[in-house]
Amino acid sequence: MRKEINLYLSTNYSNNSIIKDFENKNYGFDVITSNKNMNLLIEYKSRYFITGKTDKILYEYDILVELIQSLPYLDKKVDNNNINNTFSSYKINIAVGWFYKCIADRLVYFRFLDDNLFDIIDLDFRNFKLWIMNNIENYKLQYSDKTTGTINLKIKLKDIPKYMLFYWRYNENN
Repeated sequence: MRKEINLYLSTNYSNNSIIKDFENKNYGFDVITSNKNMNLLIEYKSRYFITGKTDKILYEYDILVELIQSLPYLDKKVDNNNINNTFSSYKINIAVGWFYKCIADRLVYFRFLDDNLFDIIDLDFRNFKLWIMNNIENYKLQYSDKTTGTINLKIKLKDIPKYMLFYWRYNENN
């Protein structure tokens, strides 16, 4: 976990709690903060942008929500006679994007420009997920074939209800 991420989580979510990193150890969340009988599950995403190359995307002030992680895997003819030879439940679980599997309380995006922290987008994930499910048709899809064939939902920050969103822009004086 990058030091900036650890510092933010420690400062904003620890409050005498223990922070445990479970990134890449399950499909439901990345970090858990625990204090006595209270646990808070956090999913975080790190996004990196480069001046002159990808910074235009950064200044669109939106987030991508992964709906499908491996579209080509799902694109097969299937019936009850061949389903178990065509698919595995494990690979289907991987093919479905993190949005559907995530059970976190908070979703936090750390966005970096030229490897320096640019901003933090911190969402009440439980309410955000329900809001997306009820408004999904209002947002455009974006496809990326860079790795496994990902379908994302593109959501402008200004569209997210304010009570679900904490936005913090980093500057050198913070």
